[in-house]
Amino acid sequence: MSLTWKIDECAEYYGGIVLRGWCHHTPQRIVGVSAVFPGEPTVVAVGSFGRPSPDVAAVLGEPAANCRFDEWLPVPAEAIGRDFYLRFFLDDQTTVLSGSALVNATNGDPYAFCWSRFLEHLKRLPAGTVLEIGSRARSAITRREQIPPHLAYVGMDILPGPNVDVVGDAHELASLLGRGRFSAAFSFSVFEHLAMPWKVALELNHVLAVGGLVYTSTHQTWPVHEEPWDFWRFSSTSWQTLFNAATGFEVMEAVCGEPARIHAYRAQANTRGMHLCPAYLGCAAIVRKISDTALSWPVPRDVATAGMYPSGESSNAPR
Repeated sequence: MSLTWKIDECAEYYGGIVLRGWCHHTPQRIVGVSAVFPGEPTVVAVGSFGRPSPDVAAVLGEPAANCRFDEWLPVPAEAIGRDFYLRFFLDDQTTVLSGSALVNATNGDPYAFCWSRFLEHLKRLPAGTVLEIGSRARSAITRREQIPPHLAYVGMDILPGPNVDVVGDAHELASLLGRGRFSAAFSFSVFEHLAMPWKVALELNHVLAVGGLVYTSTHQTWPVHEEPWDFWRFSSTSWQTLFNAATGFEVMEAVCGEPARIHAYRAQANTRGMHLCPAYLGCAAIVRKISDTALSWPVPRDVATAGMYPSGESSNAPR
């Protein structure tokens, strides 16, 4: 028995889920597909299965020429955002239940695997200390336990809280933490909130040893959040402007992922077809320090922006 399937899109849209993808089975033919949402089980037939799939047939052969599905599924509100499964009905009267739909949809996404590759780099380090910028466990999420156990971990955040060892501003890393102390550093959803990310790049150079690694993960497309401290969005080519020979780095990898669609509230000539253009929720990079830098940016944070970063605990906006 051989089941091959891929979910290209399972996006929330106006109270339901847009489900696009394909599935193929040998030697039995798939004759029907349903989506199964666990919890209070909800089963929704995927009536569009059987659409032409010349791209799949080019790889799997002519029997896979009509194995695509593409439709909007009405599902209960409580099921949206949760994992689900597909049930495949075969022509011998048997059924096959798929694995995780969300895992399947993520497979092959370069953004999703950039962090895994960074962890593999850390495993090869003989010893050292890893710094996390923005370590506060706001949603009970920490990454301390993901760091290889032979490496020490320091969590830093601009606000105190769970999983924070050092409270301070990323624009002042060297004065807070000392120079050349760390073998690696990383951050998730931080760089869009930095008033001067170029200054933080210089500060990372100061606190890292030569050869030290940096992983950064932020957004290419995302709603406004944590106002008024929401400053930037990044593409895969942004990282070279921050981490380059002048700032003492080389970019090892830079990717975008988590595909998204942008829909304008008003359809105009300049927004026509916008929902078909590439957009990505995530952007990540792995860079390496290759030398010290003599550059500086002696501008205090309070000159660049006023006030204090919000705690965000009451915010309804996604991060």
